[in-house]
Amino acid sequence: MALIRAQRFSAHNLLRRVVWPKTWGKATAKNLYVAVAPLNRRTHPHAFGDLTMPAYRSVSNSCFFRRQNGLTTAITALVIGLSCCGASRAAFSQTTSSVSADNSSAFHDEDRFDDSWRHHERPLLVGYLPDYDGSYADFAQTLDFKKMTHLYLAFGLPPFCNGTCTASSDMTFSLGQTDADIKTLVDKAHSEHVKVVLSIGGGGGDQQILQFYNAGLSKPLVKSLNKYIHDHNLDGVDLDIEDPNNMGEPYAVFTKTLIDEFHPQGKIVTAAVAEYLQDSMPDSALHMFDFVNVMNYSNLSDAETAMQYYSEQKHVPRDRMTLGVPFFAQSADGNIEETYSTVLAAYPDAWQTDVVSGGSLDGGIALYYVGEATMAKETKLGKKYGGIMIWELSQDGLPPHSLLNVIQNNL
Repeated sequence: MALIRAQRFSAHNLLRRVVWPKTWGKATAKNLYVAVAPLNRRTHPHAFGDLTMPAYRSVSNSCFFRRQNGLTTAITALVIGLSCCGASRAAFSQTTSSVSADNSSAFHDEDRFDDSWRHHERPLLVGYLPDYDGSYADFAQTLDFKKMTHLYLAFGLPPFCNGTCTASSDMTFSLGQTDADIKTLVDKAHSEHVKVVLSIGGGGGDQQILQFYNAGLSKPLVKSLNKYIHDHNLDGVDLDIEDPNNMGEPYAVFTKTLIDEFHPQGKIVTAAVAEYLQDSMPDSALHMFDFVNVMNYSNLSDAETAMQYYSEQKHVPRDRMTLGVPFFAQSADGNIEETYSTVLAAYPDAWQTDVVSGGSLDGGIALYYVGEATMAKETKLGKKYGGIMIWELSQDGLPPHSLLNVIQNNL
C-alpha cells in the first residue's frame, strides 16, 4: 500500500494533452492514448473531462436516498413520490440483462428499492478530499461545510493481489489516514449534517478494484467493503473506475453487488462518470446509481455539453447528476498542474480570469483553470441539474478568493 500511495497515477496526467480551451472536452479523439506522465501527488486521479483519456500501461436522485419515517413519509411518498419520482424513475430505469460471473441473477427494476427515500430539497454539493494531502483531523477543523451535502473520502483501496486474485486474497480496504483522524472528520461532518462517503478506485487506483471484479470476486470484495463502511460509520460508497478497457459486464455485476449490499442498509451508491467511459459502461449500471458525478473540470461550454449528454442521450434525470468542477489549473499540454491556491499565490489577480501566464510559476507557462466568474456560472448551471461536485477541496484558495465560497454563494 505504501508503494501505490507514493506512486498513484493521476488519470488526467496520463494524457499529454495537445490543446485546452476550445477542444478541452468532447472534441478530443476518444481513442487517443499516449505515454504515462510522471505522477504529481496533488493531481486529480479522475479523468480530466472528456479530453483526458486514462492511458493505462496495459492498456436521492428523483427519489434521493434520505430516510424518512412515520406518517409524514407515507404522505410524502404518495404526493411527491407519485407525482415526481414516478416519471423520473421511469425515464432512468432501463431493461437490464442477466449476468454471470459471481452474480448470476438478473438485474432487477429500480422499483424494488425502498420508496421511503425521496427528493433532496437542496442542490447537492459534493466535495472530494484525498487521503494524501494532509491530516483528516486537521481538515475537520478547517473545512467549511456550509451547503455541503456529501464529503467523499478518496480513495479507499484493497491491496494488489500477489499474482492471480482468488477468494483467499487480501481484500481489506484502507485509507492513508489513521482511524482516529477518520473518526474525527466523520464526526465533524455528521455534526454539520453532511453525509460521508468512501470513494473507491480513482485513476490508477481503480486497478486495485477491477482486479477483483474481473476475477468474479465482486461479492467477497463488497463484503469486505461493507465492513470498512460499518466500522467507520460511513454513509455510502462512490465508485470511480476510469479504465474503459476494464468495465463492461464485470463492472455492471460489481455495481449491482454494491446496490444489493448497501441500499437495504439505507446507504447510497454513486459513481464518477465521463462521456469517454460511457461506451464501456453498460447503461444498466449507469442507471443503478443514486446519482452520478460528471467529471468535466472544464470551461462553461464543455460543461453545458457534458450535462446535456447525460440528460438527453443517457436519460439521466437532471436531479441525479452533478457537474464536476476543478480546484486546480493545468498547462495546455496537460504536463503541468498546479492547485488553485498555488496559482493565486503566484498571480494575486488570478481569480479575475481563467488563464494566467508570464510570471515566475512554472517558467511563466500559460495555466488554465476556472476562475471566480466562470465558477459562478458553472455553479448556476449545476444548480439546474443536481448540483456541483468538486475535485478537490484541499486545493482551494483562501478567502476572499475561495472557489468553495463562490460555489456556496451561487448554489
